[in-house]
Amino acid sequence: MAIAAGAPRELPDETSTIEALIEALDPEVRAAIADVDRTLIALSFQQSPWERLGYAYRTARYLARIRDAAASQRH
Repeated sequence: MAIAAGAPRELPDETSTIEALIEALDPEVRAAIADVDRTLIALSFQQSPWERLGYAYRTARYLARIRDAAASQRH
């Protein structure tokens, strides 16, 4: 793969893109998103650090399997 010389290509800021999409939603939908965020954060803090780490590890493995399966289907 060749890399073009010159200035690096800038990618859109994902955070600002997501924020813009959420702002375009109905106020009730934005409120529901905020409720879910608060609920997930509160539930996370009820777990011990080891439980959170285990959950993060299992999630990472699951996402890796999805990525690998998607990659194998492209070929």
